[in-house]
Parts: sequence; C-alpha cells; structure tokens
Amino acid sequence: MDTPVRQNPDSVETNGSHNNTTSQNHVSEIADATMISLVNGSESPEDTERIHWESGRRLWRTVEKTNANTITVVGHECVKSVVPLDLLRYLYLPRHPHDRYFDTETRTLSYIRSRSFLPVKSLPPGQRKRILVTGGAGFVGSHLVDRLMLMGQEVIVIDNYFTGRKSNIAHWIGHPNFELIRHDVVDPFLIEVDQIYHLACPASPPHYQHNPIKTVKTSVMGTINMLGLAKRVKARFLLASTSEIYGDPEVHPQTETYWGNVNPIGPRACYDEGKRVAETLTYAYRHQDHVNVRVARIFNTYGPRMNENDGRVVSNFIMQALRGEELTIYGDGSQTRSFQYIHDLVDALILLMNNDCDEPVNLGNPDEYTIRSLAELVRDEVNPDCKITTLKATIDDPKRRKPDISRAEDKLGWKPTWPVRQGIQETVQYFRRQMEAGLI
Repeated sequence: MDTPVRQNPDSVETNGSHNNTTSQNHVSEIADATMISLVNGSESPEDTERIHWESGRRLWRTVEKTNANTITVVGHECVKSVVPLDLLRYLYLPRHPHDRYFDTETRTLSYIRSRSFLPVKSLPPGQRKRILVTGGAGFVGSHLVDRLMLMGQEVIVIDNYFTGRKSNIAHWIGHPNFELIRHDVVDPFLIEVDQIYHLACPASPPHYQHNPIKTVKTSVMGTINMLGLAKRVKARFLLASTSEIYGDPEVHPQTETYWGNVNPIGPRACYDEGKRVAETLTYAYRHQDHVNVRVARIFNTYGPRMNENDGRVVSNFIMQALRGEELTIYGDGSQTRSFQYIHDLVDALILLMNNDCDEPVNLGNPDEYTIRSLAELVRDEVNPDCKITTLKATIDDPKRRKPDISRAEDKLGWKPTWPVRQGIQETVQYFRRQMEAGLI
C-alpha cells in the first residue's frame, strides 16, 4: 500500500508580513503538512501508526486501531473545510511541555512563546475572504476561528471576554492572517470584511442571567451594529440564534415554522426574547436594505473549550464525575435535550454561510436524551462510582427539546455525524487533560 509522502514543514512559510503573500512551497493539503500515516506491516488500513509533527519536530507517536465508524476528518469538501481531526485536537488539547512554567519557590509564572504556527491553506487573493467573527474567543467562536484559519481565510475576532477566553485563540496571535480586537459589540465597529459570523452573546443561563439588561442590549444593539456594518460594506451576515426562541415548545420536534412558546418575563427571557428580536432585526435589514443574511438556530452544543463553570449540563456532569462528586440533576431528569458535538456545528455554520439558503435553519442533533440518561452516560464513561442526585427544578426549564433538521439536510446537505457517546469521550479527554495540566 502506498504511504503518503509528507512535505517538510520547514519549507512551509508560516510567518510573514501582512501583505497576504504566501510561499510557493506552501502545502496544498493541511493533512500532508501536519501528520503522516504509516502502515504497520500490513495492507490493512485499520492498523496505523501516526506521527505528529510541528516545524519538523516529532511531537508524539500513537498506534491506534480504527474502524469504519471512527471519525478522522471533519468538514465538507464542497466548501473546502475538510480538516484532519488530529489537527484540531492539537489546537485545543493541552500539550507537554506546556507553554507556561510556574516556579513554586519564587511563585513566578514564565511563558514560552512559540514563533511557529500550524500550516494553513494557501488561497489566491481572489478566493481568500476577510471574515469577522464576533465572540470569536468563546466556546463556539474559537472552534469556528480554528477552522476558518486552517482553510486559509483571513480572520478578525472581536470579543469583550465576558465569557470568552483569550487562551482559546492564543495559538493564532501573531499570524499574518489573524487579528484579535477587544471590543464590545454594543458599541459600533467599523471594518472592511466579506463575511460576518455574529456569535457574540452569553449563552449559558448563569452568564446571561447575571446581567439580563446587558444580555438584551448585546442581542439587540450588538445585532443592529453588525447588521449596519454588513449593510455598509455589503458583507454576508450570519446570526447565531438559538433553540431557546422556541421556549418550552408545545410542538415536537421543533420545525423552523414553529413560532414558539416563550415566557417574556421569566428568568430566561433576556436571552430568549433577545434572540427573537435579533432574528426580527436580521430579516428587517434583509427586506428593507437587502442585506444578505443567514440565521442559524443552534441547539444544545458541547465539546472542548466549554467553560467548566458555565452551568451547562454536559460540563457540569463531566467536572463532577472527574472530581468524584455527585452528579446533580435539576428536576426528576425526565426532561429531554438534543446534544450536538462542536465539530458538527462548525461544519454546519460554514455550510450555511456559503449556501444560498436565507431562511432560519435548525442546527442540532435530533437524537433525544433525557437528562438522567446523559448523567448515566457520563458517569459510566468517567467514574462509575459516582452517585446521581436530584435537586429542585429550575424555573421555565423546557420539558422537551428536539430539532427537526429536514431543512438543513435538504438545503445544506448536512446532518450531524458525531454520536453523543463519542463526543462525550472527546470532551472528557479535554477536561481531564486540562485538570492534569493544572489549567482548571
């Protein structure tokens, strides 16, 4: 069996000026520049030895068994977003040695700044886009930024770090295709871009309930400012909306034509109604000013870079299990949710942005889990000795949530590929590595 030939990464230009010129020796495919798969004395593709590289230096070697159900790449060729999964893991899993060192005697912290970047695709100027990602230092935004950067796009991130973390995207700081600006979308922002992914808004209950007025202002004023920018520079605009606009749904599963059942004065209303107004504004700009818009209604999403203290059920369960604590369920655990892995969502966002569909699109995993069954799954994966306990149910907590993704399948050719168990395993690995590294 032929062995893939790996191009020497030292011949790849990863640093340079901001004139958007790239070395002619740049690799054509990301996979060729970042890893090599060698067959272990067999014609069978199932037994592979992977050697992981950075700037010509071998980082680690793994021998792994794979099968037809193992996910090794993510993305869609139709939008040139295909990326090896190991490459994304390299960006978000802590590595040894760490880029920081704590001296216990002097109680000082030293940082080691690497000057090398992972290779990105080389795109001619006519194909490379300038893309603005609001909230790009957050959980979803940082994964989107990683994918866009590896695709060879020029990415500008604005974030006020209320829920985002600079560490989520620190590996791109200094790259000629990347720019990070601390800015609150409530205030106007002027820049020339081709596309705008508007993700800025706290999305977990503890965060958006901490300052409900600010949450509403972010959803409303932030969306007005970004739509105004899209209007001025004729950029395509994508709003990251939410399944919360359906409230506690009386229709199951929820289609995009369902208007929802929302309590406008409840504790979740600042987020739910803020996003509903954001959708109204988006389509008002489309009809009145002909702004090219997309709307993604995002259902429960989990994965690496979730904030361990953000109150979301997946991160709560995983952290409790890793610490040997009881897994706490609010209510009796019969309420259901549909959980999609972060890589599936990023695939869908890029597909939607580059598609002609301008209707709202549900993006979620239609596999429905009760909260208790999810707790049992996490317990079994992490610590079978953990107990599960119940607490008083929260106010306005939806009883059922499941997306109808027919429109996404029909218009985008998208459906989630990550089984919940496999996504949980990946997320557990991330949090475990974070704990081992002393980062949480």
